[in-house]
Amino acid sequence: MHVDPITLADLEVLAARDGGPGILHLVDATRTRVGHKALRRRLTQPLSSVHEIREVQTALPRLTGPHPISLVNDELIHRAERYIRSNVLVSRAGRARARIDELAMRVRYRSVLAELRAGQAALRDLTAFGRTLASRLLENGPPPLLRRFGERLTRATGDVDQALGSGPLLHADRIVREDLRDELLEIIEILGELDALRSMALAGEARGWIAPELVESPEFLLEVEGAYHPFLDGATPNPITLNGGEPLVFLTGPNMAGKTTYLKTAALVVFLAQTGMSVPASTARLAPIEVLLTSLNPADNLRDGISYFYAEILRVREAAEILAQGRTAMVLFDEVFKGTNVKDALEASAQVIRGFARTRRSGSIFSSHLSELFDTLRTDPAVQFCQFDGEVVGGVPVFDYQLTGGVSEKRFGLLLLEQARVPELIAKISG
Repeated sequence: MHVDPITLADLEVLAARDGGPGILHLVDATRTRVGHKALRRRLTQPLSSVHEIREVQTALPRLTGPHPISLVNDELIHRAERYIRSNVLVSRAGRARARIDELAMRVRYRSVLAELRAGQAALRDLTAFGRTLASRLLENGPPPLLRRFGERLTRATGDVDQALGSGPLLHADRIVREDLRDELLEIIEILGELDALRSMALAGEARGWIAPELVESPEFLLEVEGAYHPFLDGATPNPITLNGGEPLVFLTGPNMAGKTTYLKTAALVVFLAQTGMSVPASTARLAPIEVLLTSLNPADNLRDGISYFYAEILRVREAAEILAQGRTAMVLFDEVFKGTNVKDALEASAQVIRGFARTRRSGSIFSSHLSELFDTLRTDPAVQFCQFDGEVVGGVPVFDYQLTGGVSEKRFGLLLLEQARVPELIAKISG
């Protein structure tokens, strides 16, 4: 699934907007640097194929549980990598000559010889661990993904073990560091992938997330109950429903009622599901998509002469191009066209929403304060109208953060301005 840098930033996948930890940090229980790297790659490159996502889904439970598969520690990988990438020259001598050269090195280059011995000892430890891990992965009819990892580990560790036992240290050094370099790096890569997958499994188990049901469908499908944002303690769960018959939600509500959080939650459910992970919801059923695109925090670009409003237009065009190509996508816009006047915003929003609602292969959610759009869009059967409402209690806005049907006409902007004492301060400004 294509997820561009703007969407990754909107969803705070790698880091929060304030520079704090993001989703990556939330789910990261890796033990190795290569595992962290593999996890980061999986979170920035989600899958689109139902088959590939299911392979990950079925693999995750086997990596945890009462008898989890042990994983290598970072120190052993570091020792092996340091040897593989050593700048000690690889010997070109044959087996007999290598034995003579080794005797000479005992006299003149003891430290170099010690480095090579330590490196090969690290490889022996690494391949011994890899063989044991491969045996565990291949036990009891493993899921396809783990079976492939086990078979690859068995083959690669066997090749390296054979080379390490092939003769003098310098002769083995040439074979393992030159001829089998790719196999050694493959072993380390697989260990990193397993570390990442185990971390993904633990994250879902620790938080009580559920495995979504995947559906192969030519039409867009997203049916979720009890969805909530994982960054919020005590978050109010809400449903998310989009399908080919009603592929667009027009979402209204006053400031601070929960619209933006809902958009992020909907996107994260799809995003995490297509990494193969569990999702923060009570139930979830979806057809995987090819593209996830959000526009929650557009920004102008003074250097390129792009105003805030034009940045919004460019993002809308990007989404329209994806839909026009017939690609399956989920598109989320928060307060679209707020960078222009109300009249233009109404006309532009209506045109875009009507157009995006025509596709059955993609789904969209548009949040807006422009409740006036209801009169224009209410006859469109492809548009659902949902709202987050609120009320004023004792002069203070109160929200239940519960999604309901309909259109909200509540506006708390002036009230919030008063709570911030802005009118009071303005009154004190002297001419």
